[in-house]
Amino acid sequence: MNDIKPHCHVCMKEMKMGEEVVMDVLFKGILHADCSYLQPDEVEDKGSLEDVISRNQRWLKSFNHLILQ
Repeated sequence: MNDIKPHCHVCMKEMKMGEEVVMDVLFKGILHADCSYLQPDEVEDKGSLEDVISRNQRWLKSFNHLILQ
């Protein structure tokens, strides 16, 4: 099975465990908090990558392999 590796669509760098990320309301995408261009009302969730993945299983379950290691 190919594990999907999340990348920030702003800086194009792979996201790593422990990094601060935000998830947008509209597309349910995640990006580095430092790269975020979103307004506060456009942020659905924020926190460490592993916390955001575990809280948002409906949209981010394809990244479970990162938090189940």
